[in-house]
Amino acid sequence: MKSRRNMLFRNVRTKPLLLQGYRLAVIVITMLLIRHHFQQLEIQGDAPITVSETQSILPQAAKLRIDSGTIAGLFVDDANGHEIGYALRTSPQSNDIIGYAGPSDVLIVFGKTTTAANPRPADSQESTEPAELAEPTRKILGIKIRHSWDTRRHIQWVNDDAWFMQFWQGRDWHNVSTLNYYDEYMEGVSGATLSSMGIARSIQHRFVWAEEKSAAAPELRISKTDYGLWIAIGVGLLVTFRSGWKHNKNIWLGLKIAAFVYVGFLNGSLIAISLLTGYAAHGIAWQIAPGLASLVLISFLIPWTTRRQPYCSQICPHGAAQQVLSRYSPWKRSIPPKVADGLKWFPFLLIVVAVTFLVLRLPIEFAHMEPFNAYLIRQTDWIPVVIAVLGLAVSAVVPMAYCKYGCPTGALLEFVRSHGRADRFGRKEIAALALLALTWLLINQHDKIQMWIGQAVASGG
Repeated sequence: MKSRRNMLFRNVRTKPLLLQGYRLAVIVITMLLIRHHFQQLEIQGDAPITVSETQSILPQAAKLRIDSGTIAGLFVDDANGHEIGYALRTSPQSNDIIGYAGPSDVLIVFGKTTTAANPRPADSQESTEPAELAEPTRKILGIKIRHSWDTRRHIQWVNDDAWFMQFWQGRDWHNVSTLNYYDEYMEGVSGATLSSMGIARSIQHRFVWAEEKSAAAPELRISKTDYGLWIAIGVGLLVTFRSGWKHNKNIWLGLKIAAFVYVGFLNGSLIAISLLTGYAAHGIAWQIAPGLASLVLISFLIPWTTRRQPYCSQICPHGAAQQVLSRYSPWKRSIPPKVADGLKWFPFLLIVVAVTFLVLRLPIEFAHMEPFNAYLIRQTDWIPVVIAVLGLAVSAVVPMAYCKYGCPTGALLEFVRSHGRADRFGRKEIAALALLALTWLLINQHDKIQMWIGQAVASGG
């Protein structure tokens, strides 16, 4: 009997843990899919490099992997999954380099990373000590002209010129980026000088672009805004886990006013759909906004592990304003339960719209989906202000109306929140899985959907 009770207790404990793992996994996988999608678009663009193209230079190529670094290229793997090279294209980064009639898109394929010995000076004495090793580098195996706006005749002459096509072989990154065409006797292909020199300069420009991007990568920067936000987070966590403070009306009201004024108008670091979609598509900006990045992390992990929600309850300025209105407003009304149940799906609908427009890169201002930009007075426009005012006006009548029925960010944070033993797999979990499936479908059919939208717009115009 005792062992049966212990087994039942373990099952009760295990199911909420599995459910919480499922919720977090759905959100993480969705964001990873979106991030990979945008990396693919950034690196591959409108004419993705294919395995068959790289096989013309590197026959063992079997798979291409996105490189999330600053070079913005592709790792080349063999059939066993071993890295055997690297590939990149000059377009779109070098599209401003014009040859005879336009830019050219060139495929550049490198071999494995190697470490070569630094050559000794000619007048140095022989030594039994090994030569000092240089930094690891890759050597170019070959190039291939993928597409060009120049005439076919000129490009064919460039392709047929063995000296020009082999000129790049064996050169490493530094050699190409610092290449002096005069010193190398590079004068282009006779009869196609403009086309060939345009291709040469586009290759070098692509290398220099990657170096400049790497040099411009932001370093960790901590500002007064970050320190202020960390203090606000600390106060929010303290109040969240020391709930006795809530019963002191003066302290409670002071904390709400502080969240509304400081976090909202003075600090301006708020979690919003516009921020989350940006993080999903382009990565978390922890180097230039560590305070905001830590706020996002805490706002998801604390409710996921402790059932408490410090951001919505204690830090969010719009939530703080609604709490004050809900406590002191004389016009409180309730809405029918069936209507309330239906309205609770509106934030999820906004999330679906946001993900769809984000993945398909359709024109939309995500800041217009929520009121939070209204707190950034110098940067906002009238739409977030209207949403903020209307949301607070409704919340004066229906307590916490915007948080419950209008906030997509709050819906995400509420979705991951644990409810302990009361947790059940329900409609929201099914809807989240459907959103993940929709994201996958939109990404895999991205080109077809974009083509269909283009045709619909053209026919409508």
